Amino acid sequence: MSKAQKTTPTFKPEDFEFVDLGLPSGRHWAKTNAPGHYTFNQAADIFADYLPKGAAMVELIEECKVEWNDEKHGLDITGPNGNSIFLPAAGYIHPGENSVTSADAVGCYWTRMTYVPNSDSYGSGSQAYARYLVFGSGRVYPLSNDYRSSGFSVRPCREFD
Repeated sequence: MSKAQKTTPTFKPEDFEFVDLGLPSGRHWAKTNAPGHYTFNQAADIFADYLPKGAAMVELIEECKVEWNDEKHGLDITGPNGNSIFLPAAGYIHPGENSVTSADAVGCYWTRMTYVPNSDSYGSGSQAYARYLVFGSGRVYPLSNDYRSSGFSVRPCREFD
């Protein structure tokens, strides 16, 4: 009896609707999340250039109207041109665990930006971290950092640079 292999999800940009929010960069954001949660390495491998840059997350938060939606549990994001997207608070998966924590309360979205802390408390020169957007009711941090082995959401972004 052979063991079933886990399949790696594939990403096809044509399967997503991208929304022009009227951002200065011209970036377009997918209307919906990619299904599931991904480690940083999985996200980078699967979504490649469609995984948002750190600057894309900062622009999204700084250039758009961002409001927590109590009914839908997530962020309503409205661009300068009036178009909008919704980022659900889909929770996250701790490294080494299989279940989602804090769904409907916290949203965590990978960027393709790695993070190397200077502090010895992380281990000097550690390559184990990456940047991500994190939010909850009343707080939004576009470039926080966490272990690459954490399971976070992915919102594809189309770059035009």
